[in-house]
Amino acid sequence: MRGHSAGWVLVLAVALVIAGRTGSARADKLVIDRVETRASILPGQTRVRALVTATQTGGGVVEAPREGKDVAMKVQVAAQAPPFLLGAFEHAEVELSLVIALPTTLDFEADFEPMKEAIDTELLEPLAALGARVRIQVMGYGSDLAISKGFLRPAEARKAFADLYNEGAVDPMDLAEVVGRAVRAAGAYHKKPRNKDALTRAAVVLVGSGVAVVDDDIKRAISDVGKDAAKAGVRIHTIGFSPSPDGKYRPVRPLLALGELSRQSLGTFRWVKTEEGWRAALSQLRQELLRQQVITFFGPAEDLDKKRLHVTVPLGTKALSGEVVLPSPRCGRETCDEGSYCVATVCVARTIERSGGFGRVLLYGGAGVGGLVVVLGLVSLVLRRRERVVAPPPGFPAVPGAPAGVPGLPPGGPGAPAGYPVPGAPPGVPGVTGAIAAQPAPVPGGPVLIVLTGPAAGTRLPLRHGFTVGKAPGNDLDLAHDGYASGHHAQIAFDGASWMVYDQGSTNGTFANGVRITQTRLDPGMTIRFGSTEVRFWVG
Repeated sequence: MRGHSAGWVLVLAVALVIAGRTGSARADKLVIDRVETRASILPGQTRVRALVTATQTGGGVVEAPREGKDVAMKVQVAAQAPPFLLGAFEHAEVELSLVIALPTTLDFEADFEPMKEAIDTELLEPLAALGARVRIQVMGYGSDLAISKGFLRPAEARKAFADLYNEGAVDPMDLAEVVGRAVRAAGAYHKKPRNKDALTRAAVVLVGSGVAVVDDDIKRAISDVGKDAAKAGVRIHTIGFSPSPDGKYRPVRPLLALGELSRQSLGTFRWVKTEEGWRAALSQLRQELLRQQVITFFGPAEDLDKKRLHVTVPLGTKALSGEVVLPSPRCGRETCDEGSYCVATVCVARTIERSGGFGRVLLYGGAGVGGLVVVLGLVSLVLRRRERVVAPPPGFPAVPGAPAGVPGLPPGGPGAPAGYPVPGAPPGVPGVTGAIAAQPAPVPGGPVLIVLTGPAAGTRLPLRHGFTVGKAPGNDLDLAHDGYASGHHAQIAFDGASWMVYDQGSTNGTFANGVRITQTRLDPGMTIRFGSTEVRFWVG
């Protein structure tokens, strides 16, 4: 048996050594958790969304912003590097089904309540802020299973979790059976998202002291459960704890089973050595769940179908990458034809023109170098027009102390002086500050919003500095028909270099390419959703 377990021992030993190191920012594992492709509103274009996680061997989460020389996430499809938008799970249209399994055995009796308190504070309470996007099933395992009734919202799961007690079982259930039950539950639930536009993910958080691997059958059963989880898209995050009444921790060999479950399912393993170590381990796990990267990009359908998506996170001295084959675009169980695009799980006929100059620009110049040239041309045009005197729009106050000819700015927009309120913001929230920018007048061929859904679908609205969006009367984009929009939902402005969209504290949020934002730069072809109304930014 020693020969059969040698590989597990080596893997765990390396993991525990690296876990003890500090000051390292190296990514040791990168997982492309989920990839989805859908037919886009742009003719011939496919939208790709992917969930990506980068972690250190010891469980630390690696942040991967796009900016910076040494910390840049790179996305590549075949030989192409498409421009992409990077977000995080906590702000994106992603749903999570989570099973939390705790041991109710005698050896955990003294540590049970402190363990529960740490899980509730560090994991369940923060997840409760996401509401219905997260569903949790609580499971206690000892001589039998104690399971909450179905998947609950985090707030309800906390109550079920508080009622969980330690039964003091001496002979616990088979670990493979417990994990298999949790994996099947999480995998089945995550296939039924409440929001049909959302990506889904599933995970199991398993706390335990492991199991002694005394023969090949046990080892094979543990490995098989982990492999089944990987096939089902369920990540197993294990937390190993070996309590002992005399304060001396047991040998780590039983923890090998937990490490194997995480390894085979592409999850993470963490080792808690003391009662105080619970919070640190759970804080890492919370960050891994909430900060999972969400990548969104668009590209020609023929250039993406069945091609390999390659994601790289170069950090420190090592660059780790993951790779998957992009699936063919699906819309629920359907495949949309060339004349339609996907909304939720339904193929919808296009409502914008498909021929002529504009349609050809959308088809052949939707992203990449063409979009960059257009943006640079717009900036050059604006710089040439800076000295042009433009009258302030009605209702916009003049900027105190501004040079003659500089127009007023909208309340709360970029460059607004201190004291100008943000429309729809709570009392006391000041206006957004920034550099004063001249307001370009709408001109033919300039920046526009193309309305994709709702009564005005197909309409092109010329943009101006201070363009407003919302249900309240007087907005440039009137969303009075949209029950999910706020009175003063968002604002679009020019900051002197690029066009920006700013959410104005709306109830249901503003999304850019499927990622919830507070503000972001607008690139040609980008899709923005206000409430349930979708528009596309374009310069033509």
